[in-house]
Amino acid sequence: MTTYKFDVSELQKLKGKTILITGASTGIGRATAQIAHASGANIVIGDWNVDEGRALVEELKQKVLFQKTDVTKWEDVLALFEAAHQRFGVIHAVLSNAGINSENLLDTEFDKETGALLPPNLKSLDVNLVGTLYMVKVALYYFEKWPQIQSQIVLTASAASFIDTPPLHVYCAGKAGVLGLMRSLRTQVIKKNATINVIAPWLTVTPMLLPALLDIWGTLPANKPAGVAHALLLPVVRPDVNGKAFFVAGHEIVDFEDKLHETQPLWMGKQLSEDVDEGQRRLIP
Repeated sequence: MTTYKFDVSELQKLKGKTILITGASTGIGRATAQIAHASGANIVIGDWNVDEGRALVEELKQKVLFQKTDVTKWEDVLALFEAAHQRFGVIHAVLSNAGINSENLLDTEFDKETGALLPPNLKSLDVNLVGTLYMVKVALYYFEKWPQIQSQIVLTASAASFIDTPPLHVYCAGKAGVLGLMRSLRTQVIKKNATINVIAPWLTVTPMLLPALLDIWGTLPANKPAGVAHALLLPVVRPDVNGKAFFVAGHEIVDFEDKLHETQPLWMGKQLSEDVDEGQRRLIP
């Protein structure tokens, strides 16, 4: 594994930067906004939770903008970026952090009138994956307005991007998609003077966490929002970092991507690994 040590003194590099964060009214996003703002950054908050969002603006007071945003609505995402651009000009970093974990994939529910089996609720997929796609699309569009300035995209994936997490089936699918999106873009965004990375937090104590899970978890490593916030901000303060997946457990930040590729011959076989690498070299422009 490759462990990244985060030095809080690096946060001074955020001074004067504009950071747009979705899902920043509570939890990890809120902690990230607070830490970045305290380090001198301009903060743009996009969230559906108006009360908590406005309360955070009141707390931070200056150099902060809140806009009600449903990341599953294209028009909302466009409006968020335009408001940020109008207020602060250059948007240096975009942290796509909005997420939910509502589930009913295995529930058996029927239409009350017809008796037909009802489809699962895909709101989780819409927020966690479609919303992330929207954020990336608009971020790259805006980054083209200042091609001379290197910009960063950081996506909040999950431990569920790598490991099975029943009963969060739809959540797991969406977060695996976020990881796949980063992998598909990491060789492309650098051509646009941008970087893209993901963080994959393991159990984190946020409002989304069911209290009973803490008793089950016991003494296993758990994150607090501020610890995960450092992982979210790491690619912003280290703009040379690109294409990494930072698994965060007990505030330890570990990249999986380098070792996955390094050990590829072990789990893929030497010849197939070489062929796959050559195929990727030929196919990726």
